[in-house]
Formats: sequence, C-alpha cells, structure tokens
Amino acid sequence: MMASVTRALDLSARLDTAPTAEAVGRLLLAAIAPYGARSIFSASFKVPPYKKVEDFAADRHLFAQQSPRGWVEAYYQRGLHTRNPVVFASARRTTAFRWSDPGFDDLKNWPGFDLARDLGIQDGLTIPFHTPGNRVDVVSLGFERFDLSRQETLTIALASAVAHERMVELSPFIPAPGKPTLTPRERDCLAFVAEGLSDADIGGKLGISQTTAHAHVESAKRKLGAKTRAQAVARLYSLGLF
Repeated sequence: MMASVTRALDLSARLDTAPTAEAVGRLLLAAIAPYGARSIFSASFKVPPYKKVEDFAADRHLFAQQSPRGWVEAYYQRGLHTRNPVVFASARRTTAFRWSDPGFDDLKNWPGFDLARDLGIQDGLTIPFHTPGNRVDVVSLGFERFDLSRQETLTIALASAVAHERMVELSPFIPAPGKPTLTPRERDCLAFVAEGLSDADIGGKLGISQTTAHAHVESAKRKLGAKTRAQAVARLYSLGLF
C-alpha cells in the first residue's frame, strides 16, 4: 500500500502548480501515459431524482476532458452523451471499476465502446467520488491497452483522487435553483461563439484543444436547453449569465 501511495504522490506532485481544473486533468493524463492512458474525462453529476442516463448526464459540471481526435464529434453525433452507462454506473459504485467489468447489464453492448476501440481506446478505468449534495464525481480514464497490475491500478486510482481534490478546489460551483450553472470556461466559449469564432479559433484563444472547446460549448447548450449555438448565446444573455 505504501508503495502505491508514494507512486501516487509522485505522479501528482506537479498538480499544485496547475492553474485550472482542466490543466490538472492534462497533467494527470501526462503522468499516467506510460501506463497506456490516452484519454481523461472528469465531471460532477447530481444523483437524485434522476432515473435515466440522459437526465443524469444533463446536469453535469465538467472539470476536464481530453480525448482522441474525433471522439467528441462522433460522441455527440451518435447521441452517446444521452446514454453513457459508464457515467451512470458511477452512481452505484464506490470503488474504481473497469469499463469491461461484469455485473452491470447496461454496460454490455454499449456502442460507445465500439467508437472508443475505433479510436484506439481498448478499455478504461473509472474512479467515482461520492460528494456532499447528493452528487457523484468521476475521473474516467481511457487506455490504449489495459494490462495494469493491482498495485498499478491502485496507484492510478490514488493519483486520480489527488487530482480530483485539486480540480474541485480550482473549479468550485454552487448550483443555483431556477438558473443553469455554467462554468467560467463554458461562458468564455459561448462568448467567443457570439463573436462568430469556430471551435478551432476558440481553442486557440483559450489555449485548449478544438475538441475541448467543442465539449464546453455542447455542455453549455445542454445546460441552457438550447438546440443551436445561436439559441444558447441568446439564452445566456437573457439570463444575465454573461
């Protein structure tokens, strides 16, 4: 156990220097890349009273996301964001689990796994964190190979827990009743959308990838209940969230 703790602390030693939750996610992913990690998704979700995956996913607060090229676009085009059982399963687990673990029928035959494999992600590890306010946070990691030993899995789970604490510290939020809660980065991305910038241009302005910029815009659209980007910008103005 102590060896795993020491390795986890070594992996996460640089996290205190990260200025944003997203930067924490990038540093964590870089640290565990030698283990085969190629993607990271970290977010917070409210658990009750949701009964469906789409409702559970709609109320998310994104901390960090870095995915293979083409993942986000295909993920939303195929409607996978409304029915991701990996995220939903986190509400029913208290320890780290592999995406391919048995025991959850809704994890079987999910088309998102086919997409992940097409993009070089063979399996994943999700670490759930049950937090105050009936929320569950996740750090979900995709691996191009998954041949981790028990100690390596524990090391990555511990490092992810340290990273999660830092992401929460850097990305506080208080859900406001009757009004959607957008992160500063989501508002920044929509502000640039209002200026007519593309995802690539937004990424360049904010120092993030085009994929990440797209994810922030799509997350803001869902929270605002908007079908288009223009509608999202209009609702943001009308709610006084700019």
